[in-house]
Amino acid sequence: MAVGPPVPTRFAFLPGEEVERGFIRVLGEIAIEGRRLAPSSHGTNAESVHSTRVLIKRLRALLWFASPAFSASALERPKSDLRKASHLLAAERELAVMRSHLEALARKTSKSADRKVLLRLADAQDNHADNSAKPEQLLRQAAAIVLTVIKVLKQQATGNSHWPSNSERLAKAFRASEKSGKRALRGEHAEQFHDWRKKAKRLLYQLQLAPGIPDERMVQTTIWVDQLQDELGDYHDAVVAQNRLRKFSPDEVSKRLVRQSVHLLEKRKRRLRKQVGKIARHIRW
Repeated sequence: MAVGPPVPTRFAFLPGEEVERGFIRVLGEIAIEGRRLAPSSHGTNAESVHSTRVLIKRLRALLWFASPAFSASALERPKSDLRKASHLLAAERELAVMRSHLEALARKTSKSADRKVLLRLADAQDNHADNSAKPEQLLRQAAAIVLTVIKVLKQQATGNSHWPSNSERLAKAFRASEKSGKRALRGEHAEQFHDWRKKAKRLLYQLQLAPGIPDERMVQTTIWVDQLQDELGDYHDAVVAQNRLRKFSPDEVSKRLVRQSVHLLEKRKRRLRKQVGKIARHIRW
C-alpha cells in the first residue's frame, strides 16, 4: 500500500511538548502558511484552492482537539467563521470535481461521439459557474478569515489550564469514525457516507497531530485511515457529480448520455462502498 506524503512536523505536536505550547505553536505555523498562500492565489488555480482548503481543515482539526479547553460560546464564532471560509471555496471545488469525473467518463466511453459530448459538457461547467466573484478574491477572503480566527484563538488559549490529552482525543475520534462507518455500511445512504468521510478525516488529522515517533501499529493505522478517507472522498465526489449532472445539462447533451453518465457514476459508488468496507476492517484501535 502506498504511503502518502509526510505531514510537515510543524503542524504536529512535538514529543514532550506541553499541550498549550504546542497548540499556540501550531496555530502560528498555520498562520505562516496562510499568509504565504494568500498572495499566490491566481485565477482558477486548483492547487491554490486545494492548499487553502487543507489549511482550513488543519485548523478545524486543531480546534476540535482543543475544544474541551474552551467554552461552547468561545468556540461558536471561530467554528462559524471557518465554515464560511470553506463555503467560499466550495463552488470552485465542486467545479473541479465535476470536470474531473466527466473527463474520466469520457476516457472510459467507447463511442467517440459520446466522448466529445462529455468533454463539451465538462467545458460547459465553466460557463455555468457563478462568476460573481473571482477565485483569487475568494481565496484571499478565505485566507483572511483563517488569520483572524487564529488571532482570536491565540488570545483565548493563553493561560488556559483545561487542555485534553492526545490519547483521549484520538480515542474519541476513532470511536466516532467507527460508529459512523457502521451506520453508513448498514444504510448505504449518501448522507451517511458523507458523515463517515468527515469523521474519518478528523481521525486522520488527529493521528497526524499526535506527538512523538509512532510505533509500527500506529503508522499502519494512519495509512489505512488515510486510504479510507481518500476513498470516501471519491465516493462523495461521485455523489456531487451525479447531483450536478441531474440539475444542469446543456441542451445539446442528450438525456440518454446524461442517464448513462449518472449510471456509470452509480457503478463507481457501488465499487467504492465495497472498497471502504474492506479497508475499515483493517482499522483497529
